[in-house]
Amino acid sequence: MRKGITLFRDLQGQVPWAIFDAAVAAQQGDRWVRKATCRSHLLSLLLALLLERPSLRSIEWALEHRLTYLSQFGLGSVDRSTISHANEHRPWTVLIPLFEALLAAARSVAPPHPFPFAAPVFTMDATVITVCGKLFPWLRHGALKLHLMLDHRGLLPCVVDMTDVTQSELCRARTRVYEMGSVLCFDRGYFDSAWFQRLTDDGIFFVTRLPSYARYEVTSERTVDRTEGVFADRIIRFTGCKTAIRCRRPLRLVTVRDPESGRHWHFLTNQMTWSAATIAELYRQRWQIELFFKWIKQHLKVKTFFGRSDNAVHWQLMAALCLYLLLALIKFRHQTTASLYQILRILQSHLFDHVRLEQLLFGYYNFQT
Repeated sequence: MRKGITLFRDLQGQVPWAIFDAAVAAQQGDRWVRKATCRSHLLSLLLALLLERPSLRSIEWALEHRLTYLSQFGLGSVDRSTISHANEHRPWTVLIPLFEALLAAARSVAPPHPFPFAAPVFTMDATVITVCGKLFPWLRHGALKLHLMLDHRGLLPCVVDMTDVTQSELCRARTRVYEMGSVLCFDRGYFDSAWFQRLTDDGIFFVTRLPSYARYEVTSERTVDRTEGVFADRIIRFTGCKTAIRCRRPLRLVTVRDPESGRHWHFLTNQMTWSAATIAELYRQRWQIELFFKWIKQHLKVKTFFGRSDNAVHWQLMAALCLYLLLALIKFRHQTTASLYQILRILQSHLFDHVRLEQLLFGYYNFQT
């Protein structure tokens, strides 16, 4: 094997360490720290995620023989007691600027979304991560809820919020500030007529499904092309005793028939100019966030945790999301057809090999025995 730079060192060059170090200094994250600095702790978690380590003890066993090599990157100690202490006492908020920097870098090289307009498209949803209630007494009902917004330009997580499972997705969505002209896609759990009124007043479009209990009247109908699967395209007003007062603006109801099951799907939106087929496709692409949740749960360690405190859980989840953005950044920068899963497996298999990342991605490096 040739001598030179390792794949792990090549990966280090993708991380904006200057921004991370500035956040650590601003929040005094390394005050009174000698070994396990914030950078050292982040490296330990990233390596644990890449190597699929199931526990602190396995992290120690996997890295203790490479500590001399890893110390040049800032990794101080891999003792499980040291990592556990850092999990409890290093502020997880130092990861927020790093997450934002990785997101900005990935967005700058991400491909556009597949819709026939330039407005940014975001999907909102939440997923529940179940844990043992006795081990995590600060979590009510033994579960954590991860609220997330997915940017369809590259399918990147752009807004992350971790709360107790009792927190409503709608309550979190109401508190956010959205870019004017953007498009929000969400399911029926976000139905709120007053919020729809506010989004429309602010110049923000939305696409959702109409609940069966919603009461409305049809004010006008548009002609539709049923060859595209569109059954009806109507302008409606709410007539419920509360919804009619909270949302006085007319909305658009697009009904699409599934040719396989014969089921009718009713999509509610405040966008009046795009085609009905585009509205239906917007909601269909909402499924991407479900695939995102499935991906991180299967391939990144976000279902079991290295620590039991609130701080430890936030450290691990934010490190996993930063790793996801790092994988997406590698994919977009190198313009490779390899999937994120393939890139992850390449990193896992050759992390400490003396080989450059692009050589593995494009298959022009011959390993020597």
